[in-house]
Amino acid sequence: MKTDMEKPENSPDIFAHLLKRHEYRYPEDGSHKKWIKPHIMVLYANGNINAVTQAIVNDLVHPIGTGLVATLLVEEPIREEVIKKLRASLKPMDERVQRHPNYLKTVKLIDRMNCSTIHLEDYDELDTAKSNGRRKEGSPIIVLDFPQYYFGAKPTAVITMSTFRNFIELIRLYKRERLDFHSVSVWSSKLAQCFDLVTRIPQTPHWMFNCRKLPLPEPVWTANFVPGVKLNGAFHYETHFVGGKIKSIGFPIE
Repeated sequence: MKTDMEKPENSPDIFAHLLKRHEYRYPEDGSHKKWIKPHIMVLYANGNINAVTQAIVNDLVHPIGTGLVATLLVEEPIREEVIKKLRASLKPMDERVQRHPNYLKTVKLIDRMNCSTIHLEDYDELDTAKSNGRRKEGSPIIVLDFPQYYFGAKPTAVITMSTFRNFIELIRLYKRERLDFHSVSVWSSKLAQCFDLVTRIPQTPHWMFNCRKLPLPEPVWTANFVPGVKLNGAFHYETHFVGGKIKSIGFPIE
């Protein structure tokens, strides 16, 4: 039941009240209430850093929605290079997300836990050397070394980034996020490295190697299912039965 102050006609600022109510209902597809097809990126040291950086930056312009990157796992030797490129490439975030309750709640938790982040910075006028920056209000945020589940069950409007040194750590970090990832993109110059990961993570049905947002068929089990390989234009597609589940895999033909 709404209190008197929650009713628009009793609010001291009707426009502000309606705006706030809209924010709690935005986006209309409900992707602010639950994760819808979250994506995880795995970047090996021999992978395409520029392509991964651009994908992250693009998704952070409006980081609430369907099929967006939630997590980035980076191999340790390139960690600092990735951080540097992301920091230099970030763009301003959509104003609707800057004031969204999900984002504001996450920011409070980030500050409370003193998390390290990649973000846009503001500087004082006298700081001409830009040596003492602070996080810009409403900045897109990449949280370092914390999993998504630390920030609640609903979509957080931030991306998490963690670093792995070996295959065992990679799997552990994947599980630590505690998200039901709909798709994975693996970035490596070695296809064997990509396929090896598919066999170790049975949960995720859709796999892309060295590409993103590739339309993959929804894996459907039938009694006469047969693994297959298909070429379609510049892309190679495969379906396999791995760990009791069907996997759809796609990657560009070099």
